[in-house]
Amino acid sequence: MMRPVRQKWLLVLVAILFLTNIATLSVIWFNNPCKPKHSDEPKKEKRMGQFMIDQLKFDSVQADAYRSLRDSLVTIQRPVYDSLRMAKLRYYDLLNMPNVNDSMLQARSNDVATVQKKLDLITFRHFQQVRALCRQDQLLKLDTVVKEIVNRMTPYRRKGQNDPANRK
Repeated sequence: MMRPVRQKWLLVLVAILFLTNIATLSVIWFNNPCKPKHSDEPKKEKRMGQFMIDQLKFDSVQADAYRSLRDSLVTIQRPVYDSLRMAKLRYYDLLNMPNVNDSMLQARSNDVATVQKKLDLITFRHFQQVRALCRQDQLLKLDTVVKEIVNRMTPYRRKGQNDPANRK
């Protein structure tokens, strides 16, 4: 007699858990719709621009000028990033080729380096223009922010390993 009662309770418990899981998954699914990756890029660019404006405490004139510089930078950088991506793809396509010689590897590597150099020059010139916007009291903060940005753009290194900040 106890057996059918226990089975009913287990069945009710499983049904409740099942419904709870469905409700939880539906809340998660409907509250966090998947967004295409490219729609997040303008938000990221705006966040970075706002970060600079906030960190440097730009006034409204400086902020407008900075936004204009930032927009032009993004417009200039986008095709260079595309070129860099293509140069790296061509470089790593050499993995699929038999008998790759050093001259082919060096040539493709130089192509990547040339595009990277162009990107770095564009970014450097941008920061020069931003520096020209700054008042004297903002320059020290700009230098700090630029160092943070450069650290984020460069590959990760373990602390203490060839890090100029950790040298004595």
